[in-house]
Amino acid sequence: MLAEEGPYPVSMAVSVPKRLFKRAVDRNLLKRRIREAYRLNKQGLYDLLLQSDQKLHLLIQYTQKEIADFRSIEAGILKGIEKLRQELLK
Repeated sequence: MLAEEGPYPVSMAVSVPKRLFKRAVDRNLLKRRIREAYRLNKQGLYDLLLQSDQKLHLLIQYTQKEIADFRSIEAGILKGIEKLRQELLK
């Protein structure tokens, strides 16, 4: 979905379903891990969007049933960003 306003090329949101993780502490932990993994690895996506003068709304939804460690989450984020970059290059 393409965006029109805002100073950054990507606006990002994170969703962790309450039906999978009843405790807010668990949901918040996962959201923090996802946001940090995205923050550390977003530069390649930003560069591509700035070169092509595009903007993007991105929603990341956590779907696993157990709490993953940071390395697993980061690997998933990297894979997702790479897929997104490939689609944008088409």
